[in-house]
Amino acid sequence: MAFWNRKKKAKDLDSADSVSVEIQQDSNISGKSLDIIEEIADTKQEKFSSVDRKDQKRLVRECCESAMENDRQIAEAKKEYEKITSHLSDIQKIDRISGSDRKEMVDICKNIVNLINERNRYKNRTLTITEAQMRRFEPYEEELVDEIKKMYSAETYQKAIESDISNLKKEKELLYNEQREILGRQNSLKSMAKVLSVLIVSLFVLFIVIYYALETDMTLPYLGTVLLAAVSATVIFLEANKNKRDMLLNDRKVNKAVGLMNRVKIKYVNNVNMLSYNCEKYSVKNAKDFEEKWNEYCKMKEYERRFRENTEKLDFNSECLVSLLHENGIADSDIWTRQALAIIDEREMVEIRHVLNQGRQRLRESIEYNEKIKAGTVQQIDELITKYPDMQDELLGIVKEYSALSV
Repeated sequence: MAFWNRKKKAKDLDSADSVSVEIQQDSNISGKSLDIIEEIADTKQEKFSSVDRKDQKRLVRECCESAMENDRQIAEAKKEYEKITSHLSDIQKIDRISGSDRKEMVDICKNIVNLINERNRYKNRTLTITEAQMRRFEPYEEELVDEIKKMYSAETYQKAIESDISNLKKEKELLYNEQREILGRQNSLKSMAKVLSVLIVSLFVLFIVIYYALETDMTLPYLGTVLLAAVSATVIFLEANKNKRDMLLNDRKVNKAVGLMNRVKIKYVNNVNMLSYNCEKYSVKNAKDFEEKWNEYCKMKEYERRFRENTEKLDFNSECLVSLLHENGIADSDIWTRQALAIIDEREMVEIRHVLNQGRQRLRESIEYNEKIKAGTVQQIDELITKYPDMQDELLGIVKEYSALSV
């Protein structure tokens, strides 16, 4: 049918037999199912059955829309086909690069491959420090080493304080036991004094009774009893004074221990508060955890520094490769920074060629299929117009309307 967009003819699809495409584009092309394409290609287009006059316009419109869809599919396939052809052409040009340019290109590609491998190792690091912990350390980065030392010192001091508190508690317990012993001795003296007093009074009474009953001289017994009373009173008095002095000395020791305990407790509380504050400030559990996280932080910083250096080197080598390829007429130079391995490894390049050639073959089959379907659709339009000559002008108007839209 001469009026149906015959100006859209296929370009020569066998023109170039060369170059490469991005891995993502390759996977898109190779991802098309060959089995589905073959199944569609083997399917013949069915013809419309006889229709009433009122269905003529609808059927012609449907055929025109089908032909437009075929044109769209053909245009997309040809555009992709041209990209693949350009990539294959670039591969041929790369293979033809020789001399100093070749050596420089290979050296740059080796650098790129090594830098990418190094970058992947950085990405796969096994460090456990979190981003939140990194942010917690960063403001105090310059003072963290000193803070770790201070925390270790504080924890050591904490153990010393706890030991002092334990010793002071034991000392206070000993002093309190000594107090109880002194009080016990003092009570014993009081009891002894009472017993001696009763005994001496009893003896005096006994001596008086004997004196009046027997009229016996009781001077010596009286004197002996008085001496006993004097000696006992002296001993009890001296012991009581000794107990009093011991009690005063014990009280001083107790007060001293209590004062020391109070001061140590203040140090203990202050030290605990300082440790708790630092643990919360740096989000750590203790000095050991602090040191471990600091080591992780330093490693992470070193990784970040190396990663930045790697990125700078990778960007520099990528720019050099793009510039070199551009000078040698490579159309799509940027893609080779991600396919540098193919330039130095022939097996990779062969694989890329294979994927691209497969893609071209499938696109060629798709174009041929859509052209075949479009030809059948145009034939059906011709048959419909021929079948209803009285509506030919109206039907041709519909065809020209769709033909104008497809330009």
